[in-house]
Amino acid sequence: MREPSRLERAKARIQALMEKPAPGDKIARFTHVFLALVIITNTIAVVIFTIPSVEVSFSSGLNLIITFCLLVFTIEYILRIWSCTSAPTITGRFSERLRYATGFYQIIDLISIIPLIFPVFFPTDFALLRGFRLISIFKLGRYARNSTSLALLKRVVIKKREIFTIMIFFLVFVILFSSTIMYLVENHAQPDKFSSIPAAIWWAMMTVTTVGYGDIYPITPLGKTIGSFITLAGVLLLALPSAILATGFIEERQKNNGDRPDNSEDNLEKSGQMMDLLERAAGLREKGIITDEEYSEIKAGIISEKL
Repeated sequence: MREPSRLERAKARIQALMEKPAPGDKIARFTHVFLALVIITNTIAVVIFTIPSVEVSFSSGLNLIITFCLLVFTIEYILRIWSCTSAPTITGRFSERLRYATGFYQIIDLISIIPLIFPVFFPTDFALLRGFRLISIFKLGRYARNSTSLALLKRVVIKKREIFTIMIFFLVFVILFSSTIMYLVENHAQPDKFSSIPAAIWWAMMTVTTVGYGDIYPITPLGKTIGSFITLAGVLLLALPSAILATGFIEERQKNNGDRPDNSEDNLEKSGQMMDLLERAAGLREKGIITDEEYSEIKAGIISEKL
């Protein structure tokens, strides 16, 4: 079996740093922290850039910071695409790189570096340019996907998915039902506001979610009464997700903690059995059935099994 070349070792090392760092790898940890700081710095710079006074006074400095961040993103993207495959053939490498490049986070990486060449094609569309620059904030999701808390949340959502599905169904039903009722009640009094059921859906969304935007509201006594009940229904309906998630978290915590006492009882039972074996071996030695050397060997074997 041939030894991997220096280039292959470098590619494997970069792949490990970027995607699957080993526990305790300080260089990988530094790399991820550095990239996360660059993402945060780029986001802060883009947000501050939208302040007119800051844009006038610090335009060159902010552009320099943003350009540096985009160059880092470009280098990161190139390294990820280059190191993602070790296929021996050109076709194999192209196929694996294409498959890797179409992943969610790789698409985000590609969109994040578009602002470098954006001014060449759209020199005056600054609003769209800033929008593309802010896409980089989603790159932080790559570093949070291995979070224990997110994994716990994912398990809870999957476990309670049927309940969430039913709750979403009821939410849609309440919005459609309330918008239809409010259209029938308020249309004659406010034909400009409740002109149709789709127009009433906006009011229903704002009311059920308890946002209360205030641009559309009932003015008839019956409409106000119905609106009050719909608001109460929205409060109760939207309180369910919090209760479901809280219950799911408690169940998962109890499940995780419940494994420990069982393990402790098993270990205690196992320790008792080993002590019993040691006592029996000691009795056999006292009766002369086994020698001291044999007793020592039995004792060492029992202790090593316990460890």
